[in-house]
Amino acid sequence: MLDAQINWQSLAIREAALTLYKYERIERKPANAPLVDELVSSNWLLPEEAENGFMLSQRGRVSLTGLLDLRLPEWRDWIAILEGERPLITEVFEQRWHYLKDQLRADLPRVLNKSSLQLALLGKRNTELPEHLLYELPPIELSEDRCLHLRGNMNLKLARKHGSAIELKKIWRQLSEAVLPERDFRQVKELEGELPYLVMSIEDRGVFLDIDLPENLLAIWVAPENLELAGEFLRFLPQFVPHVHFGDLDHQGLVIAERLSLYSQRPVRRFIPSFWEDYLTNFSITTNEKQSGKGAAWRGPLLSATLLKELMTSNRWLAQAPLLLDARLHEEMRKLID
Repeated sequence: MLDAQINWQSLAIREAALTLYKYERIERKPANAPLVDELVSSNWLLPEEAENGFMLSQRGRVSLTGLLDLRLPEWRDWIAILEGERPLITEVFEQRWHYLKDQLRADLPRVLNKSSLQLALLGKRNTELPEHLLYELPPIELSEDRCLHLRGNMNLKLARKHGSAIELKKIWRQLSEAVLPERDFRQVKELEGELPYLVMSIEDRGVFLDIDLPENLLAIWVAPENLELAGEFLRFLPQFVPHVHFGDLDHQGLVIAERLSLYSQRPVRRFIPSFWEDYLTNFSITTNEKQSGKGAAWRGPLLSATLLKELMTSNRWLAQAPLLLDARLHEEMRKLID
């Protein structure tokens, strides 16, 4: 029944078939053309007066349900949408974009916030804008507008594709950190100036801001939602610049380090100060099997590091925040540089 080469995983194809069920007519577009053309050649669709408009033939009406059962077995789960007033994603887009493109500002930015654009065109921030609908818009780039957070004291510069380099040392002299929005980070082509001897990713926001950094150490804050962006930045650094991760000693902290290694495509070592085990008695926290984030139960095989093994076997975890107040921390970090 119909050409099996049609990509039924494509949202454009799926919604085209559901639109036919709901309205018994469809407008041919590049994204749904493979399905429409096949239906026309099979005499399931007849042309309408409007250009690129087609309506179901009698044969199409009789056979469409069988096609949906074969190619989209779960289509009946969407019956409330198909028989109600709730529109499909493509319908919402076409209604809103049809209005907005006539009012479109001439100076439309080349980069737009992805979440806001999805809210504007689809009515929901978290509904992904399908690629075939993105092609109907003017040439734009979407940004999630995550931010890169950096601290250091070396004369490091970010060379850009256009314009002068961003001199991080000048920013650090005036502000607590250098914050680079994602859309600006995309313009960075390489690092210039004085490279760090070591880069340290830090999980806790307060520790990142308040820790006393040794000379030639570059710190980067790695919130879970910014890991991919941080990994992309780390790829700019030569492989001879080592990367260590300083985070909470819990399952999530281990996952952050693993994901950073994946995104950066480079090895990462965990920084576990030698005196941290002194904090077991007064500062350890019991893990929670019902949580999935911070302080969640340990998973996976026991690790060989003595402190981690003790925490895993006793179902406890340690936050890194208390170490910020310990005078021994700076010396241990300095030893990393040496």
